[in-house]
Amino acid sequence: MKILLALLMTLSIAPAFSSVEVESTPFTYIKFGWMPVRGDYIQVKNPEFFDEDKTHFLIEVEGVDYKDIIKQAKALYGKNYKCRIAEHFTETMRAIGINVTDKVDLKLYLFDWGHKVFDLEDVPSTEDNVYEIQFSDEQYCN
Repeated sequence: MKILLALLMTLSIAPAFSSVEVESTPFTYIKFGWMPVRGDYIQVKNPEFFDEDKTHFLIEVEGVDYKDIIKQAKALYGKNYKCRIAEHFTETMRAIGINVTDKVDLKLYLFDWGHKVFDLEDVPSTEDNVYEIQFSDEQYCN
């Protein structure tokens, strides 16, 4: 009877652990900053999808403007918002109401060579990218 009870308890707890989601991000580098006229910005890289030797700024994630993302993340996480966006991208986007999956639609601004705005659809959001960010020069989680 004890074995049966232990088995039932284990099975009832298992679904709670299976819903733990792996953190992922579509970026291999992220930098937050501020510039005159433009205000806050988020510089991003992912050499598999756009030239890492050029400067790219995030404009939208799944159709939501980056300024709204920053505003909502600040409201939810306070001064920790940069850490949340950089290293906990999936969880943070969902917390502010942006439904991201393992593929993300982005709008970027290419600062170099013509100031071009372009869309990227279905950019993979991976756990490996989170590790790239965690070991980059820009550190937001202490």
